[in-house]
Amino acid sequence: MCLPARAQLFFCCALVSVFLNFAVTSVSATAADGEKPTVTLENKPAVARVVERGAGPIEESFVVGKVKSVSQAKLDQLLLDKTGMVSNRQAVEVEIKEGPLAGQTFTVMNEITDNPSFNISVRPGQEVILSVVQGGGQREVNIADYYRAPVIIGLGVVFLAAFLFFGGKQGFKSLAGLIATVALIAFVLLPLSLSGMNPLLVAVFISLAAAACSMFFVAGFTRKAYAAVIGTVGGVIIAGIAAQLVITFAPLTGLSSEEAQILRGSVLKQEPVFYSGLLAAGMLIGALGVIMDVAISIASTVTEVSRTAANPSFKLFYNAGMNVGRDIMGTMTNTLVLAYAGGALPLLLLARQMDSTKLINLDLFATEIASALSGSLGLVFTIPLTALVSAYLIGQAGNATLNSGKTDATVSSDQGVEIEDMPEGGALKDSSEGIR
Repeated sequence: MCLPARAQLFFCCALVSVFLNFAVTSVSATAADGEKPTVTLENKPAVARVVERGAGPIEESFVVGKVKSVSQAKLDQLLLDKTGMVSNRQAVEVEIKEGPLAGQTFTVMNEITDNPSFNISVRPGQEVILSVVQGGGQREVNIADYYRAPVIIGLGVVFLAAFLFFGGKQGFKSLAGLIATVALIAFVLLPLSLSGMNPLLVAVFISLAAAACSMFFVAGFTRKAYAAVIGTVGGVIIAGIAAQLVITFAPLTGLSSEEAQILRGSVLKQEPVFYSGLLAAGMLIGALGVIMDVAISIASTVTEVSRTAANPSFKLFYNAGMNVGRDIMGTMTNTLVLAYAGGALPLLLLARQMDSTKLINLDLFATEIASALSGSLGLVFTIPLTALVSAYLIGQAGNATLNSGKTDATVSSDQGVEIEDMPEGGALKDSSEGIR
């Protein structure tokens, strides 16, 4: 790798490091001020049983437990008569598998109601997540949730194995870009948003950094990667502007989902403008992947054309990029719309029962539509921008090589921008050789 490329790689890594250090500093400062966020979930089934008394501050921890026995469920007839609610109570004997209480066995009450969203059905031998609350003179043990980690981790291992096996060397590069993107979201976007910074502004910079890291890891410091990054930046900016405009003038509150309402009520008591910005940031992050996919596809197409074209020109490269862009525009837009629709199927079923006037003005429904349309708009603008930049950068490289009469030693043959010396008239040395 040449010195300029090393310098660019160092700059990219340094930029990510600055973001990460800034995020860690912000989180540490928040913790030092005693502003540790806590989440309180309402409508949680009352399944706790006091098993020990003591003194000290109230702390909650979650540990893995194993169900040893389950009693026959009994209907709470009094509750049914008084409120009409169905509640079948069962005594569950659980053994804690980790932490300070490992090896100890407790008996807790588990309720099976007529609301399946709160039910946790258990059987002997099954592992569950236990909530252990200590302090305030009491210790309580609850069955909090199913233990899903082994299944999720197993699926992740299968994905990584298939990804690296079929992707080969390129798969490792793509995985590095994926890790960088996840790290930026987890250690920069989320901490800075929790600290009260404008989520949309943070999301824009995260999108730019994630796009640069992904493209440079996959394609190296090539003109193809530069063109894809520039196209992605343009598409993200357009999507962000569209999202902000529709949020401002519709208007959309950003509080249509239950998660956002819980967040506002228990963790982030910010002004309403913060949550509208959080909504715009979500729209931007949701569209980023598809926009990057389109940008690199078009840049790669122009690169491949530059290798084989007998008479390369700006117009030829631009038309090639646009032709491919038009072909993938419909499918990628469908991908984006279907991704949002797939996450909102319950809403779509509910929409079938609503009056059309009420439906289209409903905050939750309008939010989903705005997300899909703003992302699609950014995708559409990414196509001509990437084609234009790719044609210029790769065309300029080809012209410079032709004029100099030699190959640029700093550009590797897999970049698609090196052109062999050509005889007068533009004829190829070998009809099977093409232009590299």
